[in-house]
Amino acid sequence: MENYLLLVVGLHRLMQMEHSLMAGIIPLAHHHKIFEIITRDALDTVVQDGENIAARAKRCINRHDFAAVLVVFPILKHLLAMKPEFDRTVEGCDINGAKALEDFIESVKGDASTALPKDGTVHELTSNSLTFLEQLLDFVDTIGGILSRDPQYTSLLQHLTQQAPPPPLHSQADKNKVLLGIYIRRVLVQLNLALVGKSELYGAGDACLRAIFRLNNSHYVSTALARSGLLSVVSLAQPDCQQSYLDMIKENKRLYTQSWNRLLSYICGADDVPAAVVQAGKLRDKDRSLVKEKFAGFNKEIEEIVKTQRGYSIPAVELREEVKKDNRELIVPKYKAFFEKYSNIPFTKNPEKYVKYTPEQVADLINQLFDAAA
Repeated sequence: MENYLLLVVGLHRLMQMEHSLMAGIIPLAHHHKIFEIITRDALDTVVQDGENIAARAKRCINRHDFAAVLVVFPILKHLLAMKPEFDRTVEGCDINGAKALEDFIESVKGDASTALPKDGTVHELTSNSLTFLEQLLDFVDTIGGILSRDPQYTSLLQHLTQQAPPPPLHSQADKNKVLLGIYIRRVLVQLNLALVGKSELYGAGDACLRAIFRLNNSHYVSTALARSGLLSVVSLAQPDCQQSYLDMIKENKRLYTQSWNRLLSYICGADDVPAAVVQAGKLRDKDRSLVKEKFAGFNKEIEEIVKTQRGYSIPAVELREEVKKDNRELIVPKYKAFFEKYSNIPFTKNPEKYVKYTPEQVADLINQLFDAAA
C-alpha cells in the first residue's frame, strides 16, 4: 500500500512539473496532446496497479476477510485528494469500498458460527466487529463520500434532519460524520441481533450463562464505543445509543440475578417458623425439620452456584466487581438475618452438619465467582 501511494504521489508531482515546464516552450494549443503523450504510460502503470489492488480487495471480500479490505480506504483517501487525474482508479476503489462496507454488515447478520464460549465471555464476532469499526474512524471523510452516493444513506440522512434536534450539518465534514454514524448504527443493530440469537444456543438449562454472555457482550460494545470515539459518531445518528446499551446491561444483570432465586427461597420463604416459637425455643418436630431443610437447601445451592459460576468469565474487572457486589448485597443481609434467627436454636443434635457457613463465609464464597483459580 505504501509503495503504491508513493508511486501515485510521485507521479502527481512529476505531472505538475511537466505541466509547468511546457509553459513557454510548447504552444498552448498543443499542451493537452503533448501532456497526454508524456504521462500516458506512467498513468497506465498507476491505473493497472490500482486495479490490481482493487481486485485483491474484491477477493478479500469474497473470503469475508474484511480487515484486509481496510487497505482500500487510505488509498482512496489520497486518490480523492488528487482528483480528477486519477478518476479511473478512484472509481474502482470506490465501488469495492462500498461493497466491502455493505458486505461486512451482511457477514455480521449471517454469521453462522455456532461455537459459543463455555464461560460466557465476549464472542469473537463482537471483538472483531468493534475492531473493524474503530479503524473506520481514520477514514470519516472518505467513507462519508462513498455513502453519500448511496440512496439508502441519503434517505436516512434526510430522515435524521427532520428529527428534533437534528444532527449538526454545517459542513461536508459534519455530513460525512453523520453518514458514518448511520453505518455504525446499522452494524450494531445486526451485531445485537446476532448475539441474542447466538445466546439462545445455550439452551433453557443455561439461563444464567446466557445472561452472563449477553452481559459481557453488551458491556464490551458499550465500553469499546466510548473508549474509541465511535460513540460520538454513532450518537449523531442514534442519540440514545449509550443509554440503550446501559439499559441492556441493566436488563442482563436482572436476568442473571434470577439464578439466585432458588437459593433465596430457602432463606426468605413465607413458611418460616413463627417468631414466638423461635424466641421460646420450643420447636415442634415439623419446625425442626423445616429449619433443617432450609439450611441444607441453602448449603447445597450456594455450593453448586459457586462451583458452576466460578467457571464463568466476566473479563471486564469493573463489571466483574459490580456483579459480585450486587450478589453480596442481595444475599448476605438476607442470610445474616436467617442465620441470626436460627443458628443458635436447638433444631438439631448436629448443628455443624447444617450451619456450615457464617454470613462472612458466604460473602467469601461469592467473591470466588468468575474466577476458575479460586
